[in-house]
Amino acid sequence: MSGTVYRGPLAGLATLSINGDTWNVVGEAQYQPSGNANETLKGQSAVEGFSAMPGQGFIQATLRMRRDRKVGSLQGASGLTVVLTLANGVVVTCVNGWQTEELNVNTQEGTFELHVESDTVTEDIVS
Repeated sequence: MSGTVYRGPLAGLATLSINGDTWNVVGEAQYQPSGNANETLKGQSAVEGFSAMPGQGFIQATLRMRRDRKVGSLQGASGLTVVLTLANGVVVTCVNGWQTEELNVNTQEGTFELHVESDTVTEDIVS
């Protein structure tokens, strides 16, 4: 690592778009890049190595409802492009994603949790 100290934002502010449509992120957002997942292989007398299997990534966020969009239209949706832009310059992109889990709307807060998975979730650093 270099001795340079990053002096900009490291956390906070996040924006999210679904197929180019911007949604307000409330609470928090999380992601996991896709890639291989290793699993240790053990025999009865030794650790023998590991196996590598492809693993899906995800983007998950708590979003605020909109007057012009039905939350239900996201239930079971697929072919989604989800872009999560973070305050630190990281842009996470989920290509050809599918919505998983049940969408439950909190009517008092006007929020819901969205979880989208794909075999292509990447992170890029934008300066």
